[in-house]
Amino acid sequence: MKKPAFADMVTGIFLMLLSVYWFFEANKMMTIELGLGPGDYPKFVSTGLFILGLILTIQSVIKGLPKPDFKIDKKAILRLIIFVTATIAYVQLLRTLGFILLTPFYLFFGCWFFGYRRRVIAAIASVGVTAFVFIVFRMIFLVILPQFRLF
Repeated sequence: MKKPAFADMVTGIFLMLLSVYWFFEANKMMTIELGLGPGDYPKFVSTGLFILGLILTIQSVIKGLPKPDFKIDKKAILRLIIFVTATIAYVQLLRTLGFILLTPFYLFFGCWFFGYRRRVIAAIASVGVTAFVFIVFRMIFLVILPQFRLF
């Protein structure tokens, strides 16, 4: 069986740290008395992300602690930092700009960032996915998503 790469262990640890941050940020969101609040779904997702990161880390250690591979791809690290920064900014700005206004831009950025260059389709998909998620969570699950609060 192939030994895990050092990057697997580092990725697992990074996912756990990121999920803890997201969990605590979701805890700051508004709570409601009945049903799911806007922070409940992000807490659920961050818990799942933590578990997956923990599994990846444990698998790396059980199969033999990977030796550090110091071949660093600077371009990949920069891309990771940019996307994580964009995600943290998205989470922080949700409270002010709201889900409906901010999410299409975040999704469009994600499409572009990962190489999808058909801008019109990416824009339509970003708005469509945002509308779909809003309808599912607001109308079906009765989750109050963050709203625009700048004024």
